[in-house]
Amino acid sequence: MIRTSAARDVEIAALSARDELTSIVRVGMAVGFGVWLYLANNPFPADGSGALKRNLLPYQSVVQDRPLEEQRMFRVLRVSLLEAEAVRSTSGGWPSVAAMAADGIEPFARDPTVKGATYQWRLAHDGRFVNYVGVPAEPAAPAWLVLAQEPDPAAQPEVFVDDEDHARLLDGSILHVSIWSHPDGARVSPRGVLSLPQAGGWIQLYAAEPASAPRMPAQLPLR
Repeated sequence: MIRTSAARDVEIAALSARDELTSIVRVGMAVGFGVWLYLANNPFPADGSGALKRNLLPYQSVVQDRPLEEQRMFRVLRVSLLEAEAVRSTSGGWPSVAAMAADGIEPFARDPTVKGATYQWRLAHDGRFVNYVGVPAEPAAPAWLVLAQEPDPAAQPEVFVDDEDHARLLDGSILHVSIWSHPDGARVSPRGVLSLPQAGGWIQLYAAEPASAPRMPAQLPLR
């Protein structure tokens, strides 16, 4: 006896306007991240004497100089920042740590196949400053910080610069964004909002060394 399976009608629903917009934002941000990775894997420019140009401040470093585990965490945080920016663009608010974890976004959702320190993440928001801070369970591991600075509504609109220090949302708002590590994770306070991480011993990391003096503005504490 030969059995034939009945044909089934499958309804293909179009993406909602919000989901489609979020997808477009994520693709655009992913392209920009790919450019940063390309720069990170190519030599830095040299001056006439053959010496590498050095434009980093004392509290800044390129991620290639860090251990492999820290390089991986940096890449993961760059992707998670793109995801957070996409939510910020479409919803007007920053996603919680729990929401990012529920969506399977590392490092908020831990990958069980990856060995290394475990982290407790928190979101802190004060005025124009947004922090995603990861404090390690192991005292010897570094702490991590994703810092976003919202634009000042009272200031003149800023001209967008396509580099690692800036991100532009769908409404045209320009954010100052950065990723930091602290070599002594046990000393990092789990409370408060960081607006001047360098004052507390944090190191700002770049995928590639800036070609000119860093454009990140001097940040003033809100209090």
